[in-house]
Amino acid sequence: MSDAAGDDLLLAAAPLERVSEQSLALAARLLLPNHMAVLPVLLVTGAAFNDRVSRERLVDWFAIGLIAEIISVIAWWRYRAERRCGGSGLRTLLLIRLATVCVGGAWGAALFVPDSKDTETMLLFALFAYGASAFAMLLTNARTDLFIAFQVPLFTLGSVALALTHNVGLVSLGALAIGYLVFATVIHRVSNRSVIEAIESTWRTRQLIDGLAAEHELLQGANESFAELNSQLTHQATHDHLTALYNRRGALDALDSALAVATTQTPVGLLYIDLDRFKHINDTLGHRGGDQFIAVIADRLARSIDPGATAGRIGGDEFIAVLPGCDVGASLAVASRITSVLAQPVHAEGREMPSSVSIGVAVGPSHGMGSSELLRHANAALHRAKSGGRNRVDVFDGSVRTELNQRVDSEQALRRALDGDDIVAYFQPEVDATTGQVVGAELLARWIRRDGTVVNANEFIGVAAQAGLLERLTDHVMQQARPLVRRLSMLGLPEGFRFRLNLAPRATERSWRENPLDSLLQGIDPSLLTVDVTESAVIDDLPAAAAILASLRVRGVRICLDDFARGVSSLSLLRKLPLDEVRIDRTSIDTITAHPHDRAIVRSIIGLVREIGLTATADGVETGAQADVLIALGCIRHQGHLYSRALPASEFDSYLARAMVQRYATGPADDAADFAQWPTPDLE
Repeated sequence: MSDAAGDDLLLAAAPLERVSEQSLALAARLLLPNHMAVLPVLLVTGAAFNDRVSRERLVDWFAIGLIAEIISVIAWWRYRAERRCGGSGLRTLLLIRLATVCVGGAWGAALFVPDSKDTETMLLFALFAYGASAFAMLLTNARTDLFIAFQVPLFTLGSVALALTHNVGLVSLGALAIGYLVFATVIHRVSNRSVIEAIESTWRTRQLIDGLAAEHELLQGANESFAELNSQLTHQATHDHLTALYNRRGALDALDSALAVATTQTPVGLLYIDLDRFKHINDTLGHRGGDQFIAVIADRLARSIDPGATAGRIGGDEFIAVLPGCDVGASLAVASRITSVLAQPVHAEGREMPSSVSIGVAVGPSHGMGSSELLRHANAALHRAKSGGRNRVDVFDGSVRTELNQRVDSEQALRRALDGDDIVAYFQPEVDATTGQVVGAELLARWIRRDGTVVNANEFIGVAAQAGLLERLTDHVMQQARPLVRRLSMLGLPEGFRFRLNLAPRATERSWRENPLDSLLQGIDPSLLTVDVTESAVIDDLPAAAAILASLRVRGVRICLDDFARGVSSLSLLRKLPLDEVRIDRTSIDTITAHPHDRAIVRSIIGLVREIGLTATADGVETGAQADVLIALGCIRHQGHLYSRALPASEFDSYLARAMVQRYATGPADDAADFAQWPTPDLE
């Protein structure tokens, strides 16, 4: 035989080996772990029928099961070891078949355990043994040889045991079982063929994809070579197709070139320009209108800078202008001219839209020797301009440098705290003020510093928002709280008790359409949770937020509109969102005893909430006077330092246990009488 013919045979055999490997992997992953469960099942069955069968036969049956168990464990261990070493697992096939035969024999031997004259018990054991064959059909779907190895011993031994009873009905049952075995084998073969064809199809598809990938790499290399010779593609590589300005790469190259020749006598000014409220404009006009708006702004920017200067678009609504030979004063003059020009309304999509920009100014080399450093400092000045009210120009200086360094240090410290588990979950109880019963707890984040000081979330939530860490922070707190929540739910919680998950305003910056809450609720009974959402968290994508919150509500989660009465609270949200509760903000609670107007506002909120069938809860209850006023107004679910500070997991566990013990000891009827009274000097 020629070498070419031998190569053809090798090529033809390779897919068959691959198919055998994959089918064995599918079967072994399902079958072998179930083999190892045979002995526990035998033991449970033997215990159930201990008084109806011979103890000696049970012992013999258990011995057979033990042997099958040992061989199965060895087969599983050998197979896993071979796979970990990169092998196909086929070397263990004989051992796997042996383990399968033993397990099938153990199931078939079950019919030798009962007394042959005890027809009822024989039928129960027959049902037990032959019922296992149905599982074998599923578990060995990928391998007919393992199916036969399991079924033949099972049905052979079972039929022999039934034949030895000399009972006409049982003997007929054994013969019927043999017929079923033949029929099941044919059916399994047909099913197995479809699995084999799927494996072969997957292998061919992978081969085709690999071939296409190789061809794609060749074509890509040819295109890259052609691009290097094409001047038009070179231009596109450094220019923004929408505005015809330099793109980020071209603008930074221009900045690098200007800084290379810059001196203190001939500095380079850098303007970092950002459109104010462009997201609102883009949402109003649509993407096409937004592109038109950007194009107009870019054209005005290019006309506003001096000859020799360079303008570039480095982001969606971010631009820079490189001003060679301009010091701080000259750069501020150009920036002022740009803000005036770009403040003119823009016509796009048939509408006139207002326009304004904020600009950060930095000058090299005094503010930075490299383009990345100078760009970072100009961006820091831009952030200060935006935080100062937008439509402003700000210059990088020592104070901005200090703020930038502090922000970077704070972000790094927060990242280290998250990595080092220094951010821990705390629980602040929520109390029914009329009975003293603990009805819930809010999950809060606390930063435990290395010196032992505890930092409230309000002190680092802003840093987390700027660093884009809010989602990670929320996930981290839930990960830490999940074990305690699950443990308390198993031990038993007071009736109606719920854990309150408070989403920060930007914790949903991933679109609501991506459903950011499912991962947070994983592993927790939804009926134990209340999700607090703020107006700012849902207003950007209200329909998607309402749909997701409605789906959570159907699953048992309560939905609460948090921070109500803080700033601008839209009453329309009470109608558009699927709510169960409204939580009055602590700023309204703080002044509820100080002025009758504030008390009237809170009374109106509570009355409105109760009128539309929702529950009103209060946050930040610090004094007894505040609690009494809220109770009188009809709001009885309170949270605040009057009742308890936020507690770490261990202390909250003890707190809840004491509260439950006290409640069970006093009884519900005595709750109101035994509930602790507090001084109310504010009302006297």
